[in-house]
Amino acid sequence: MPNPVDPEKREVRSFLVSRDPSIDRRYRPCPERQVALFQNLEEEEEDEDDQASDDSVSVASTVAEQEGALIYLRMRPLPNETPCTSYRILGNVLVTSQLDNSGNTVKNQMEKHFTFSEIFDNAIDQHAIYEKCIRNKIELEESFTIFTYGTSGSGKTHTLLGDLDKPGIIPRAIENVFTLYASNLYPQPAAKVVNAVVTILDDESMRKEMLLRQTIISACNDVQSVYNRVQQKIASEHGFSTTVLENNSVIIWVSFVEIYNELVYDLLSPIAPSATTRRQSHKIVSNDGKVFIKDLTSVHAKMASDAYKLLTFGLQKVKYASTAINSNSSRSHCIFFLDIIKFSHPGTFTLTSYKFCDLAGSERLSKTGNVGNRLKEAQRINTSLMVLGRCLDAANNNQKKKNADVIPFRESKLTMLLQSALLGKEKLCMVVNINPSDKYFEENMKVLGFASIAKNIVFKQPISKTERSARYSWFVVHAAQDKRSTAAEDTSQLDALLEENFTLRNEIESLTAKVSRLEKALSQQEYDLRNQLVNNFQKSLEHRNRAWEDRLATEIEMVKQRYENKIEALKAEHARDLEDLNEEEGQPKKRRATLGD
Repeated sequence: MPNPVDPEKREVRSFLVSRDPSIDRRYRPCPERQVALFQNLEEEEEDEDDQASDDSVSVASTVAEQEGALIYLRMRPLPNETPCTSYRILGNVLVTSQLDNSGNTVKNQMEKHFTFSEIFDNAIDQHAIYEKCIRNKIELEESFTIFTYGTSGSGKTHTLLGDLDKPGIIPRAIENVFTLYASNLYPQPAAKVVNAVVTILDDESMRKEMLLRQTIISACNDVQSVYNRVQQKIASEHGFSTTVLENNSVIIWVSFVEIYNELVYDLLSPIAPSATTRRQSHKIVSNDGKVFIKDLTSVHAKMASDAYKLLTFGLQKVKYASTAINSNSSRSHCIFFLDIIKFSHPGTFTLTSYKFCDLAGSERLSKTGNVGNRLKEAQRINTSLMVLGRCLDAANNNQKKKNADVIPFRESKLTMLLQSALLGKEKLCMVVNINPSDKYFEENMKVLGFASIAKNIVFKQPISKTERSARYSWFVVHAAQDKRSTAAEDTSQLDALLEENFTLRNEIESLTAKVSRLEKALSQQEYDLRNQLVNNFQKSLEHRNRAWEDRLATEIEMVKQRYENKIEALKAEHARDLEDLNEEEGQPKKRRATLGD
């Protein structure tokens, strides 16, 4: 490197004789615009002073406002014979470098580092993943959205659903939620989230919701033994505790949707499509900052087994197909909703919403070999995942700008449903799944790049629980009727009255149905008797007709025989008369002959 040149003694160079590149940066012209370098620092110091002076803002809330998305990485176990030389784990950092056959780094392939909230290697089981990712959020009653992301066959569905021996995140979350609120679960569907607003239901609406629950749950009675096995497994691995909330009632609702080919389908609809009809798609509505699915079926879950049966009922309708990578590949995005309505007796509803999203795997045609319908499905899946990446990228860029750009939520049904989490209104948790085989290195690099964008997002908007005051709540009216009784006694009395009301309504409905069946049976019996009388009358007429025909034929034969006898008698009489005439005519001839002789 040449010696640095004194700026005062530097010689003038022309464009024909350029400066040495190593010192060129020293002589570049400085911009005329002056920038106050310490202005932002002073503003931050002022903000910190103001925040420290305000006693109502706690340190915990300040940290929560700046908290970003939690991005976890899970690596799928590989067979012993499968090589894995491209990935190294250093704490919470994944180091990737593609190696050639000789063990050297591939040319033009730099070593890359990806930071995660935590990395789960092959030795981590389902129990540890749930404990580190979800349990704390449920016990803190924070609304969150969790989705699994990765290539096809990387273990996303296994992480979220699991199997009988290794239950996934959703079955464990169901047990955790129902155990947490076990002492405060309200047995009747008194309140429901309708169009993203908590609404109190009247008696008729409650009766319909109970009948809907019984209809769907009764169709899944064979799942009870499976649930018992899963529950025992979860209970042996977790020690979920019950929180007693005084003067509070909790109502839990379950919904389940599928986004297939950019159409939203209700997986809990009790109406099964026939061979001649298609499934009805639903519209996503965004109203006043709230997003909901129009006419979506929500089912009241009284216990954990109900929620598990509803999950199983919906999974039977999910689209699966076989590809070259995965023999049972999901062809759609599935979102399982748990809405928890907590009512406090002063008259306030609090809504906590949990969304569990199982994203379809990103695919490359060269690896899957999809054609026909599978190819169209893969194109729609990749497009929706690309829009999700654009939304995360826009959210990441907006935190660096004063004038935020519009995040393209409306370009995909998936991002429309997940926009609350992408805007920071809910906790966002993502479990990235990769298949650490060397042959999927390029696909995994795209997945890791997607995860790195999400990891850099910091949500500055505070997360608040949705609350609504109930002005004319029948809960409050009932509590005011007997102030001397305790809240537990009021709740038990109300439960008994509602149960009796429900029983009487069911009895009335069963009696009405019985009367209707009897009327229908009597009508059918009357119809059968009328038909029998008509048939008997017709048979009698036919019998009489045949008798008259036989009698008439007999009389005709008798008359015919009588007339034939008369004809024969007349013929015989005429023959005798003719003979007599012939004899009379012959005697004169003989006499004339005699006289002639």
